[in-house]
Amino acid sequence: MPLKVKVLLIRLVLAASRCRPAWLALAALPVAAATMPAVTMKAVDAQDGKPVPGLVALFWGTAREGTITGHGGRHAILFAAEAVSDEAGELRFAKQSFSSQPFFLNTNYENPSMLLLKAGYAPLVLYNQLRIVPTLAEASRWEYDGTTVKMKKASADELRQQGYLVATYTNMMMGWGGACTWKRVPRALVAADRMFPERGKTNTLHTLFMNDALFVEQGCGSPKAFFEPYLRR
Repeated sequence: MPLKVKVLLIRLVLAASRCRPAWLALAALPVAAATMPAVTMKAVDAQDGKPVPGLVALFWGTAREGTITGHGGRHAILFAAEAVSDEAGELRFAKQSFSSQPFFLNTNYENPSMLLLKAGYAPLVLYNQLRIVPTLAEASRWEYDGTTVKMKKASADELRQQGYLVATYTNMMMGWGGACTWKRVPRALVAADRMFPERGKTNTLHTLFMNDALFVEQGCGSPKAFFEPYLRR
């Protein structure tokens, strides 16, 4: 090997060895935790303004892995929670803590969202609207906190048309790969099952039951056994 090539290789090795401690230190940095503060809201009938008790709300935050093109990438649920409105129509969510960097330094945040479900009412989807691509601070704040939302009554035919839309949100709670997200929001998935009982793509709970053995294998336990007490209520 020529002397010049040997010298170049030595220099490259030395440069790499000097950089390694910095990379190791970066990798050792703890992943910071973020928090969605506690949230309170109220649901009322759009027509008469009366409180809507027994409404089930599914509340979640998401993020995507950044890519070179800005499209695609893996998807992560930052937090998922549910609440049921009381006799006064009040909804209360406890504080939600989550990892701020599920994809380390390549995390793109999405606006937190909420799905409101009650038999006889049209499903209502809410999401932060301040910015299309929020910062972590914006993804950690619910713009509807302390507000009153109005639920509109809907006919059976009008409800049926909402089945696929609702499934696009509830399917996010499947938790494939051992995430077991469905365990965090059982009442919301049961509410969606009762409002949209059609089998197939419009029913997340049925999909969970069809893959019962797979979720057991992934360490989540049996969805059929887990949901049995909720289905009796």
